[in-house]
Amino acid sequence: MLIWGSKNRPAQPRPDRRTAGRVPEQGPADRFLDFLVTEGHLEAPQSERLRAALAAGRLDCLPVLITELGFMAEAELTGALCQFSGLLPYAGQAFPETPLFAARLSRDFCQRKRFLALAEHEDAVDIALVDPLDEELMAAIAYALSRPVIFRIIGPVTFEAGLKTVFGSEAVEDEEDSDFVDDALDRLEDLSRRAPIIRLTNHLFRSAFDHGATDIHVEPGENEVAVRYRVDGMLVHPETYPKALMSGLTTRLKILAGLNIAERRLPQDGRLKMVDRGSEVDVRVSVLPTPHGESIVMRLLGRSLAADGFPNLGFSTRQAEQIAGMSNRPNGLLLVTGPTGSGKTTTLYTALGAINDRSRKIITVEDPVEYRIGGVTQVQTQADIGLDFATALRSILRQDPDVVMIGEIRDGETARIAVQAALTGHLVLSTLHTNSAAATVTRLIDMGLQPYLLAAVLNGVLAQRLVRLLCTDCRLPSIATRETEAIIRRHRPDLKPGPLRLFNACGCAQCGGTGYRGRTVVAEVMEVDRTIREMIADGVPELALASHLRAEGIHGLARAGIDKALAGDVAFEDVMRTLDLTGEDASTGAAA
Repeated sequence: MLIWGSKNRPAQPRPDRRTAGRVPEQGPADRFLDFLVTEGHLEAPQSERLRAALAAGRLDCLPVLITELGFMAEAELTGALCQFSGLLPYAGQAFPETPLFAARLSRDFCQRKRFLALAEHEDAVDIALVDPLDEELMAAIAYALSRPVIFRIIGPVTFEAGLKTVFGSEAVEDEEDSDFVDDALDRLEDLSRRAPIIRLTNHLFRSAFDHGATDIHVEPGENEVAVRYRVDGMLVHPETYPKALMSGLTTRLKILAGLNIAERRLPQDGRLKMVDRGSEVDVRVSVLPTPHGESIVMRLLGRSLAADGFPNLGFSTRQAEQIAGMSNRPNGLLLVTGPTGSGKTTTLYTALGAINDRSRKIITVEDPVEYRIGGVTQVQTQADIGLDFATALRSILRQDPDVVMIGEIRDGETARIAVQAALTGHLVLSTLHTNSAAATVTRLIDMGLQPYLLAAVLNGVLAQRLVRLLCTDCRLPSIATRETEAIIRRHRPDLKPGPLRLFNACGCAQCGGTGYRGRTVVAEVMEVDRTIREMIADGVPELALASHLRAEGIHGLARAGIDKALAGDVAFEDVMRTLDLTGEDASTGAAA
C-alpha cells in the first residue's frame, strides 16, 4: 500500500547540475506506455499515436484518452494502472452522499483533475483518482488535506458516475419534478452528448469489434446496467456500469439510430453506422421497454460478407458444388432451413454473391436488409404501412427479375407466390424454419401447397446449424467416454473398433481464453432428383423420404456434426448442445 502524506511522500530527486542540458528522462506517461506495449495491452502504433498527442500538448489525461479512443476497456486499463503504480483499485466502495472536504476540494477542482474523496479515517483519507501518473496532483491533494492519503485508481466512466452522486448534476436531474416534457427531453439530449456517455458508447462498440461480437446486449437492472457481447453464438464478457449512466446511454443510442427519444413505452427499431478499422459496419438497434428501463440489443452487420465462398463457411467440397449448381439454375426454388441464428441468411447471401455477375436482375425482399450487395436491388418490408413479403413479391415480379430472394417464407400466401414465381421462369431463394430437409417438404404442404406443384419447382433444400470451432492453438485431445462412444457409434456404425479421439476447448491468448475461434456450418443438402421429385408429388411421408435420403448417402445433421467432432474441428459437447444426439438423428427422427 502506498500512502501519501507530508512526511512519507516519496522523495523527489534534486536537480543535478551535471545533467543540465541533457535529454530529460522519460516521464510517468511515457514509461506507462512502454509498460502497456510490453505487457501486450497496446500495439506499438497505438502507443505512438498516444505519444504524439503527449508531445503536441493536446493531452489532458492519458487514461481518459486511452479509453476514449477505444484502445483498452476501462477494467483492463484500471488493472494495468494498479500494476504499474502499485496503488489500490477502486473496488465499488459507496460514494459519499455529500462532498468531503468541500472547502478545500471544490467540485471544479475534482472535476478538472478527475478525483473524489471517498472516505475519511482517523489516520488517512481515501481518494479515488483517474490518473495516478500525475504525481504533482497527488502531492497537491496530500498538501491540501494536510494528512496522509490512500489513493485508489478509478475508471473514467465510473468516476463520472461518482462525481454525479457526490456533487449532483449541474445540467439535469430529477426529470420527474419537471412539468415541461420538452425541457426534459432537451436536457436528456444534452446529457447524451456529454463526454462520459460518448466514451461509454465508443467503448461498447470498440469492445464488441475487438471480441468479434455479433450482438451487444445492454440490460438495465434495478441497481446497475449489464452489458454482454454475443461471440460465436454465446453471450460472454459481461460488464456492469452504474445505473446513473443508463438514461444518457439510451438517449445517445436512440439519437444515433434515428429513434424517438420521447417514446419509452413502446418497442422501437432503428439503424446506425459505425466504423471498425476503416470499414463501415451497419448496426441494427432494437429497443424494448422493461420495468427497469429500456433493454437495447444491437446487431452488428458487416457492409459486405467476409466469406469468399461456401467452403469458407464450413461446407464440404461436395456440398459446395451441390449448392452452387442449384443456385445457378435458371429457375426453381432453393430453400435454406434451420432455427434462428443458424446462418441461413449468410448462406443465401453467399449464393447471391456467387451468381451476381451483372447479367441477371436480382431483387431481394427482406426483414430487415442485413447486408448490402452492389448490383442487387434490395427491398425492406414495412409491416406498419402494409408492405409485407407477399405484397412486396407481387410488385417485384413486375420488375422483370431473373432471381428473387425472399428473406423468409412465413405463411401460405408467400409460399404460393414464391412457387408461382419459380413456375414462371424465376430462380427463387428463401429460408424456412424447419429441422431438416425432409421436414421442409411436409411444412410447405401443411402451408397449403399442392405436392405436385412443389415437386415441379423444388431444386433443393439445405438444412444447417452453426457450431463453434475449436481454437487450433490450444485444443486438447482426449479419449471419448463410454457414453459418448455409444452415441457416436449409434450414428457412425461404420467406424472401426477401438478408442475414439476427440478434442476439448482449453483457452489461450490467441482465442482470448475461450478455447474457440469462429463458427462452422453443419449441413445436410438434399438435391432434388427425379426420384425425390416423384416421391414429393406422390405425397410420400417425411420418414419415408428421410430413409430414402440415407439410403442414397445423404446423411443428416447429426452425422455431419459427429464427423466434424472426430476431425477435431469442434467439441463433441458443442455438437450435443446444438443437435439432439440422444439416439435419434437430429434431422429426421430416424436412426442415421
